[in-house]
Amino acid sequence: MQPQVFDFLRFLVENRERVVSKDDLIEEIWDGRAISDGSLNARVNAARKAVGDSGSRQELIKTIPRKGFRFVAPVTENANAEAPVEPNVKEATDKGPSLTVLPFANLSADDGQAFLADGLTEDVVTALSKLRGFFVTDRSTTFALKAQEIDLREIAAELGVRYVLQGSVRSSGQRIRVTASLVNAESGAQLWSERYDRDLTDIFEIQDELTESLVAHLSPELFAAEHARLRRRPPASLDAWECFVDALHHYGKQSQDGSRTAIDALERAIELDPLYAQALGLYATILAWRVIQGWEPKEPTLDMARAASDRALLADTNDPWASIGRGYVSIVAREGDAAIMNYGHAVDLSPNFAYARALLGVSNGYAGNADIARTHIQKAIALSPRDTFIDKFYLYLAIAEFQAENYHEAARAAQKAIQLKPGHPSSHLFRAASYGAAQEQGPAEAAAKDFLALVPHARASEIQNSVLYYQEADRQRVADGLRRAGVPE
Repeated sequence: MQPQVFDFLRFLVENRERVVSKDDLIEEIWDGRAISDGSLNARVNAARKAVGDSGSRQELIKTIPRKGFRFVAPVTENANAEAPVEPNVKEATDKGPSLTVLPFANLSADDGQAFLADGLTEDVVTALSKLRGFFVTDRSTTFALKAQEIDLREIAAELGVRYVLQGSVRSSGQRIRVTASLVNAESGAQLWSERYDRDLTDIFEIQDELTESLVAHLSPELFAAEHARLRRRPPASLDAWECFVDALHHYGKQSQDGSRTAIDALERAIELDPLYAQALGLYATILAWRVIQGWEPKEPTLDMARAASDRALLADTNDPWASIGRGYVSIVAREGDAAIMNYGHAVDLSPNFAYARALLGVSNGYAGNADIARTHIQKAIALSPRDTFIDKFYLYLAIAEFQAENYHEAARAAQKAIQLKPGHPSSHLFRAASYGAAQEQGPAEAAAKDFLALVPHARASEIQNSVLYYQEADRQRVADGLRRAGVPE
């Protein structure tokens, strides 16, 4: 439970022989700082929920009108019992960004439309709580703040969170507009904002779509904000979570030096926390990716990646990064069904995790399921158009379209990936192969020239052996396209 909820419950139990007033609680838990009734009520509701009580039953925690609260259930004290090891609450809540969602404001002329704002708020809180590595306050905390004058810094200090998501809903006729913004509560700076306009048809479908889009957009923005917060700190001072954030940033550069820096950061994270599933999963992912780039020897590196993904899955089978790490190993080893299964599990765990969905797409593309691949990759692009890995999403789309023999579409997708990240060799490879397969000789030769400028020693026969399609016929088509484009045999 949240630290202040635990303190509230402990204080009531320790003082169960009397009624504890609101002033007593404020002095004990908030060091005398003034707080809103909504914030206090949220702690009461959360404490009751933690011990199986409710506001209607009040069998354990009783509200005494106009006086305060009292813990009324029987309590047994054992003075000889060993005190349990107290968890480091700060460490637990600092292992990832902490966030509260304010109730979305209903700006519609009709007060009867407030259910739209409330429904969207609840869906967003629920979806965000499924993102691993993020501490999100619960829905009772959110709705306790409804219709209050809110000072973001004060609320953040009371709840112990670093970021605040706020928004509004306005409907007019058959149109709905939702705005949302992410604010750094410490500085008051707005980190991200977005506006969504939709036709108001099936309200539940609209809520699902908006929630999905909001959460997918928000996740990379939170990671970017966390990395910006860490930039001025020396690497040796970072904790395990901060090392993970730093590694994700460097991996996003998709470069040899960047991925090496990411590995160093993850090795420190794993040293600090050997059971850190996210770090182990990302470590396996990057090792396998470096094998694909030809920067690491295949067999020993793949063994290391497989071992790390095993440890990640043992540490936490419900962390998407653990399944992503194993999926990457399976792709490099051309274990098609295993890759699809692992990426599918990651998407099941976190449906709005765009990177996982894009990987599920490309694993289907490599396996020959181009239509399924296209659906997942386009969904990932729609979910997170400013994603750290958005260039890879378009590369994956090129891989799927090439497998389907849609060579012009493949070339366009590869060109988009190059525009987003010009130095990624795989995007240039698929552009050249696609134009070659489409027998567009001029564009093919120009694309091959760009590819060979990045990888001067590339050879079509070697690429035929290493490209990750599972079927030999698909690998043959890639190599033939490159040969027509002018890549040496």
